[in-house]
Amino acid sequence: MLESEEGEFFLKVLIPSYAAGSIIGKGGQTIVQLQKETAATIKLSKSKDFYPGTTERVCLIQGTVEALNAVHDFIAEKVREMPQNVGKAEPVNILQPQTNVNPDRVKQAKLIVPNSTAGLIIGKGGGTVKAVMEHSGAWVQLSQKPEGINLQERVVTVSGESEQNRKAVELIIQKIQEDPQSGSCLNISYANISGPVANSNPTGSPYANSA
Repeated sequence: MLESEEGEFFLKVLIPSYAAGSIIGKGGQTIVQLQKETAATIKLSKSKDFYPGTTERVCLIQGTVEALNAVHDFIAEKVREMPQNVGKAEPVNILQPQTNVNPDRVKQAKLIVPNSTAGLIIGKGGGTVKAVMEHSGAWVQLSQKPEGINLQERVVTVSGESEQNRKAVELIIQKIQEDPQSGSCLNISYANISGPVANSNPTGSPYANSA
């Protein structure tokens, strides 16, 4: 079990497959360097071990608030560098999970927080999440509570320009700091979780009008 040091917190981030290589680096060099520079501890789920309902890997960062923000800035930068060929829709084979990535993904940050932290982010009557959006200029959505599956977490999707997302993530990290139970879900592998899965894309159907 990971123990957090005084003044250290945990942040869980979803990493799209296309960005994982550039975050890890050749032979793991980039992630080692990032840990040295920020004094954070960074763990990443295995290459095919995705968060339920997504094709994204789970990254767990442990460190001071400054370290969490610094590591997330680095990850966000890599997520924005989507290779040209990834966003193109491929012919859809019904038997295969869809591999093409939503081109909007480059403008999104996806964080995973325990239900207790999600409550603080939403705030009374949705007041806090509204304030986060107004202050940062980013759009912030939380996934629905999944039914029939024992997941004690929610996905927070932040969408906007890089500076807007940075501000919103900073404010969300403040909420993680305020939640005494924010370190309650520290697994990076979800391979043993089965049952109906929450769709991490809060717009619902891929054909839903997102206007």
